[in-house]
Amino acid sequence: MCAVSVIYDIFSKLPDTWYNQEHIDLFRNMITDARTFDVQAGQPDCEDPEKAKLEQHIEELERQIQDGDSTD
Repeated sequence: MCAVSVIYDIFSKLPDTWYNQEHIDLFRNMITDARTFDVQAGQPDCEDPEKAKLEQHIEELERQIQDGDSTD
């Protein structure tokens, strides 16, 4: 299993309420590092497209956070 897939598995189990901007940034940094690792380990582009949908979900959560922040 590639490192990116592991990160998706971990973060997909967290409830939406866990996510704030700091945690979203953490997710993105971990995904970036995991992709670098996967390339260096000879596993580029190994992520499961179904699991990759988590990124879209997190982008939506981030928009909600930003919308909420802009109304404060």
